[in-house]
Amino acid sequence: MELYVSPMLERNLDKYGQISDQCICCGKPMKPNNQLTVHMNTNWVAVHPSISEEKCLEMTSAESQGCFPIGNDCAKKMKGFVS
Repeated sequence: MELYVSPMLERNLDKYGQISDQCICCGKPMKPNNQLTVHMNTNWVAVHPSISEEKCLEMTSAESQGCFPIGNDCAKKMKGFVS
């Protein structure tokens, strides 16, 4: 699934800059204990949570980039691809 990109991403990046606890989709700061993530491959496509990092290349034809934090509102737009 293509990663959801919020129309507010650029504005939020300008406002907050690049910080460690930030939603990958909208750029809003997040609480450090956020548990939601989205797994991305090197084609910048969201990988289904059932596919492990080790199987990513085999299953998606691209290597894993690991998991990135995603906020609750943006996670709703990525239903089924957030863990």
